[in-house]
Amino acid sequence: MIRPWLLPPGAPVPAVVPSGDAGVEVPEVTPELAREVARLLAAARPGLLKLRTETVLKAVDAAIRDWMDPACPGRREAEAAFAAATGMPAATAPFVVTLEPCAHGAVREWTRAEVTPFEALDGFVPAPGGGMARALGPGLAVLVLPGNVPAVWLPAFFACLAGRSACLLKPAADDPITPAAFVASLVRHLPELAPAVAVLPWRGGDSGVEGEVLGAADAVLAWGGAGSTASLAHRIAPGTDFIAHGPAYAAGAVAREAMNPGKLAAVASDASRDALLFDGRGCLSLTAVFLEKGGLYESSEGAAEFAKAMAAAAAALPGGRPSAAAAAFTQSWRARARARSLAGKGAALFTSPAGLDWTVIYDPDIPLPPATLWRTLWIHPVGKLEDIPGKAAAAAGAPVLHALAFAGPEARRTALADALAPAGLTRVCGFGRLQSPPLSWSGAGSSPFARLLRWVRMEK
Repeated sequence: MIRPWLLPPGAPVPAVVPSGDAGVEVPEVTPELAREVARLLAAARPGLLKLRTETVLKAVDAAIRDWMDPACPGRREAEAAFAAATGMPAATAPFVVTLEPCAHGAVREWTRAEVTPFEALDGFVPAPGGGMARALGPGLAVLVLPGNVPAVWLPAFFACLAGRSACLLKPAADDPITPAAFVASLVRHLPELAPAVAVLPWRGGDSGVEGEVLGAADAVLAWGGAGSTASLAHRIAPGTDFIAHGPAYAAGAVAREAMNPGKLAAVASDASRDALLFDGRGCLSLTAVFLEKGGLYESSEGAAEFAKAMAAAAAALPGGRPSAAAAAFTQSWRARARARSLAGKGAALFTSPAGLDWTVIYDPDIPLPPATLWRTLWIHPVGKLEDIPGKAAAAAGAPVLHALAFAGPEARRTALADALAPAGLTRVCGFGRLQSPPLSWSGAGSSPFARLLRWVRMEK
């Protein structure tokens, strides 16, 4: 069995404490161990700087190629551990969805597109406009990883390696094996990386360990809720770069031109995949769909079409294990929708025959709840697409609408995206593609290269 930690050569061997729910061994991480690991990683930076960018990216491509094979031992153990920790069936949490955008040389192409001149990652080179330029990442990057969607952090990790940052990865309890297993694959292809990359699964909130880790970091990249990312932001040292992938949500919009029997069934089918993959726990999981009035379908008929599609999709993407809080919250909103329907408020509730396998709530008046409902689509009618920015601002409370799936004419999609962009929208795509973003998109709203690289320029 792969252990959920991977330490640089020379690090002390940690004691092992009783296994967690996912059946994996857990190391006893002390402040002293964290301090020594951070020291060893920082000391490995000079060796990293001697590696060529193409050498690093070749190893990344090879590791991704290994993991694209479903029979890859590391991937199989990671998938099993993720399923054990979350209760999510493998079909609903396919690792290939997050691996595919990185495959077939895509990381190399992405790096070349983002860093100009690309050769500046290796040393000083002539720069556009004259002079010489050199690009460097932070000395030590600490990545606090998510557990809701597996391997979604890989692009940011690759950007750190391209910038020659030593990396300390903290795996999430719900995805305990993936970081160590993937880094082990990477190191097999490029052993020179072994001193510069570590995976250390400390307990979140351990002030002693986190004081050592955050104090040594030159950059911190964190995925999580508003509370956890805000806590980290307040504890990092002044001058430390901080990139937070915090709360955000994805919605859909169907223009009246697509509200007809010939188009809506396909849209609803694609939307259901976006909603149910990863049990709807990701920041790109489809949460709400706005249906424009004026099409051949009434919006209430459209909601029924989405319910039919959710039932079909749930058979292929069965649900995992909701937390008690998520289950109770979803049941409370089901009850509210049922009551509003019975009271003649124009609302409608569609649910799976048993349990919380899927839910569709249609309501013309109440905005989206302030927290994500379990495997639920919230359908909301609008008189015209131009009403959506106001509705989206009221929806979901604090989280930002950062991704939009759209069905309708291109000109109307552009107009809607333009209206939503000032409020935080960073991506627009078709239904069925929300969960498979290209590397050129970043959930933080800007490229990790733009956020992490420091440019040194020598003028003429």
